[in-house]
Amino acid sequence: MRILNVDLPAMADYYFQIGDQLAKVDGFIGLSVWRNPQDTEAFLVAYEYRDVAAAERGLGTVTGVRNQMVAKLDSVQPADVLRVRISGQSTRKLHEAPATAYLSMSVRIADPGYGPELVDEIGQIFSELELFPGYIGSVYGTNDTLEEEVIGIVTWASHDAYQGSIPPGKKPRLLSIYSRFY
Repeated sequence: MRILNVDLPAMADYYFQIGDQLAKVDGFIGLSVWRNPQDTEAFLVAYEYRDVAAAERGLGTVTGVRNQMVAKLDSVQPADVLRVRISGQSTRKLHEAPATAYLSMSVRIADPGYGPELVDEIGQIFSELELFPGYIGSVYGTNDTLEEEVIGIVTWASHDAYQGSIPPGKKPRLLSIYSRFY
């Protein structure tokens, strides 16, 4: 989502409020907010739930609080929402990452019918990333409406840890980077 710098105080209030409300939702696991260091108005918000039913309950809560917040902001644009059906994850959740953490996210699309193969490939890559210094955790899976769209997220202890995972001379493609904001 995009949030103007002038709206950051209202956004911070919103996420504190939404976190308090979601804590009451059965199956809610955690919430974290991440900011793109190259585009400071671009944010990624990760809501973590036990299952799809909990996510639906959480969505109802988020919608109610969001409608109250919209009136306070100078600019509101709809968020690009990806619901991920988890195929694999490490023991550390996104919301458990420290304030210094970085998050790398890839969204890849397989040829029709080859989503499961791409999920397996991402799983293998992520198991190898666990060996890098500064690796915190990962989660990956498919868009719940398109099994060929595979989303992968890795959290790193710092920007240097993230950089250390990239082979020398390679520029990562299809990778978005965020630093922990909340």
